[in-house]
Amino acid sequence: MFPKNNLLFFFIILVYQFGNTQSLKKQTLGNQGASHFVYANNKSYYILESIGQASVTHTFNANNYSLRQGYLQPVSASLISIDSNTDIEAVIFPNPFLSKVEVKFKKPIIDILQVTLRDVLGRIILSKQFSPMQSIVLNLNNLNTGTYLIQIRMRSKLLNAKIIKR
Repeated sequence: MFPKNNLLFFFIILVYQFGNTQSLKKQTLGNQGASHFVYANNKSYYILESIGQASVTHTFNANNYSLRQGYLQPVSASLISIDSNTDIEAVIFPNPFLSKVEVKFKKPIIDILQVTLRDVLGRIILSKQFSPMQSIVLNLNNLNTGTYLIQIRMRSKLLNAKIIKR
């Protein structure tokens, strides 16, 4: 078998190899990214971000803050809606659309409508107010092909929907 010196040498090499596999490395797989110092609650945080990674292994929520664990996530993520309140009932057509979308409301609209259109990354594409009316038309011919999220708000009432441009 092995002499004691060789066995000790082999054991040291083995411990060294497996001991180094648990070290923390600051690496990203995305093609773009950045790092920032963020100051909140009298503390300083160092945040790394990258674009192109979408996997989240766990999310922690506390005091209106959200921390996602897993692959690095973009700092500018947007929250669309905490609840799924759909007090405003409407028909959105055509969906998928080519250039225009019409929203016809099923119940009377009595106040100003705030329409916000976001892309799937949460970036605001359009934000517009409309006077009270039973139907609105959005000219969206300048959008790229893809999926968008539309939010219509009247006072505390809300409608969230997904629309697709062909």
